[in-house]
Amino acid sequence: MFNTIGIITKPKDFTSEQTGSRLSVFLEKRGITLVEGADAIKESADLIIVVGGDGTILNTARTFVDNGIPILGINLGYLGFLVDLAVEGMTEAVAEILEGKYIKERRALLSCQVERGNKVLSHHLAFNEVVIHRNHTPRMLDFDLYVDGIFVNNQRSDGIIIATPTGSTAYSLSSGGPIVHPGVNAITLVSICPHTMSHRPIVLHGQSEVLVHVLDSVERATVSFDGQSTMPNQLGDKLRVKQNENFVHLIHPKRYDYFKIIRTKLHWGRKV
Repeated sequence: MFNTIGIITKPKDFTSEQTGSRLSVFLEKRGITLVEGADAIKESADLIIVVGGDGTILNTARTFVDNGIPILGINLGYLGFLVDLAVEGMTEAVAEILEGKYIKERRALLSCQVERGNKVLSHHLAFNEVVIHRNHTPRMLDFDLYVDGIFVNNQRSDGIIIATPTGSTAYSLSSGGPIVHPGVNAITLVSICPHTMSHRPIVLHGQSEVLVHVLDSVERATVSFDGQSTMPNQLGDKLRVKQNENFVHLIHPKRYDYFKIIRTKLHWGRKV
């Protein structure tokens, strides 16, 4: 089923690199061709195995989403909402996947651009969320929110989170947003500490286009993409967000259970 595999490890992480080496030996013994480097993976890999935490898989997803290569995650992190294979029993699980015993699902990303005047300053992808937030100041941000070109409201808050269903269990959840099953075609808007308490999370259709227009002073806002890249935002800047054209395809073992992961990671049902 999968004959050429690229293994991606967490940079400068001994445990990740050591685990990746063990996995490489196992795969080579099974006659699998291994490729290294982004260009080689894009050109010939039919599976990517990520050895790390959710942060490593976020970066991998953004890098390879337009190539349509499925991704399997082996968890070395703390939460592991996306990387669901444990190191213990790793080779047995990978062997089953190589035999075609797996579940494949697609996950949406966000395509984002920052605009200043009539110019597009930059393009970005986000697997979890894009966030516009205030810098280190006690003053709130002032911005207008639009959906599909229609004015929604003016907000004074610490910022706003625009999240995918995958990102609904990340920053969005800690800010009071809903848990959205990854199979739902949706984008969620979650205000961060809004001045008006009537602001509540909004769930939009996945094909919606969101526009945030900053109405605040220079150098008081920052836009963050998956918490891994940022850029300063100025008075009058616009953040335009919509669902990315291509999807990430995740590979899970047959025993994959989304709600079990949620129960485990969020400690549902645990007595205190």
